[in-house]
Amino acid sequence: MAAAPSAPPMEMSKPVPGQGSAPPFEPAKPYPGQAQDTEAGVRGCGYDRLPCCGLGIGWVLFILGFIFGAIPWYIGALMLCFYRRDHREKPGFIACAVAAVIGTIIIIIAAVLPTEVRVHHY
Repeated sequence: MAAAPSAPPMEMSKPVPGQGSAPPFEPAKPYPGQAQDTEAGVRGCGYDRLPCCGLGIGWVLFILGFIFGAIPWYIGALMLCFYRRDHREKPGFIACAVAAVIGTIIIIIAAVLPTEVRVHHY
């Protein structure tokens, strides 16, 4: 009795150029209607500059808190909860939140201490 003919081995299909993802050395093409970053790949960084002279809103609020008496720190602490535009802003907002907590503790201690303890009359 003769053996049944075996099926020919299956070949793996070869990728067709132009399908799939872009090569790793070439920036991916944007979708229609999507803005293209012209500097992506040029400097090795696709980020735009942060607002407020490159510092970011959080750090500017942190610095302004020393000048305007802690109110910008509270604004920065609130923005930490709601600002989701750029993740690089988060450290400045965290600094504002920490400064707001420390400032609040100092204000409470100053308000609770009696004036006799704070001022010594000799």
